Amino acid sequence: MRNWERKKGIRKGGDSADVVITKYTISVDTAKAIKKAVPVYGSQGRALQVATEMLIRMEDLPAAEPEDEDSPVVRVSVRLRKRTYELIRKLSLKYGDDTGQVIAACVKVLKMKRIKL
Repeated sequence: MRNWERKKGIRKGGDSADVVITKYTISVDTAKAIKKAVPVYGSQGRALQVATEMLIRMEDLPAAEPEDEDSPVVRVSVRLRKRTYELIRKLSLKYGDDTGQVIAACVKVLKMKRIKL
């Protein structure tokens, strides 16, 4: 066998120090909308990253979804950058400490045609 050496283009370390894997409780419709955005942005985490960056810069935040006891909810596991994770937590203060409402607002931002910053 020949000598196995690390190839030049492959990094030794990963980006695991900069990544947070977390779960959010969101409505089924919101989960479907995020999955629908994956082909455009590449992943659920990237779609949420773009949406939270736009959301944090908006003057008028989208309205929160009405609380409905009968609407089905689902737990979604998402791989996020630390900055995106922290922005979601920071924005949740404006949505009554509900990160699910922030994710729903992110979906609304992704669906907007014109965004006023």
